[in-house]
Amino acid sequence: MLVVWAAVLARTLGLADASEWPWYVAGFSAFLAILLFVVLRRPLPGPLTHLAMVVQAAIVLVLLAIDPNRDFVTVLFVLQCYQAAVALPTLPRTAWVAALVSLIGGSLVLELGLVRGLALGLVPMAAGVVLSTYVVANRELEEERAAAELLVTELQAAQEHLRAYAGQADELAALEQRSRVAGELDESVSRTLALVLDASAAARGLLDEPDLAASQLERLQEHTKQALAQMRRIITELRPARS
Repeated sequence: MLVVWAAVLARTLGLADASEWPWYVAGFSAFLAILLFVVLRRPLPGPLTHLAMVVQAAIVLVLLAIDPNRDFVTVLFVLQCYQAAVALPTLPRTAWVAALVSLIGGSLVLELGLVRGLALGLVPMAAGVVLSTYVVANRELEEERAAAELLVTELQAAQEHLRAYAGQADELAALEQRSRVAGELDESVSRTLALVLDASAAARGLLDEPDLAASQLERLQEHTKQALAQMRRIITELRPARS
C-alpha cells in the first residue's frame, strides 16, 4: 500500500511543475494520513469511516483536476478500495467499491472524453475490484482458519475430558468388580466354613465310633479343600491382569 502510494507520488512530482508540488504533496499526505488512520485504528464508527472515505475521494478529485492528463492519480481510488475492503462490513464495502470504481471511470471520462477516459480508466477500475475481492477473500480465509484452530483446540480438550472420564469409568468398574468378588467371598467361604464347623462338631461327637468319625473327617477335609479352592479363585480375580 505504501509502495503504491509512494510510486504514484513520485511519478506525479516527476511530471509536475515545481509550482504544483506543494499541492500534490499536501494532497497525497492528507490522503495517506486518513488511509493509515482508518486502516490502523479499525474498527471505527461507521459515520466516521464514511466521512473519511468522502474526504479522500474529494482529495483525489482535486488532485486529478490540477492536470487531468495525470490519470495515474486515480490509482489512489484503488487504495481506497483496499481501505473499504479492510474497514467496512459487506454491504457498505460493496457500495463503496462500486462508487470508487465509478469515480475512476467517470472522472476520467469527464476530463479526457469517453474513449480516452475509458481506455485509461479500465485498468485501475479492474484493479480496484480485484484488490478489494482479494482482501475480502483473504480475510475470510483467515477467519475460517482461526475458527478451525479453535475447533481443533476444543476437540483436543473434549478428548482429554473423555480420557479422564474413561479412567474414572475403569476405576469404577474395578471397584464394582472388587465389591462383587468380596460379596462372593463372603457368601461362599462363609457357607463352606459353616459346613466345616458342622462336620468337625459331628466328628467330635463320633469319636467313639471310628467309622462314622472317619466319614465326617473326610467331609471336613473335602469342605476345607473347597474353601481353599474358592479362596484361590477369588484371589486370582482380584489380582491385576498382566499386560
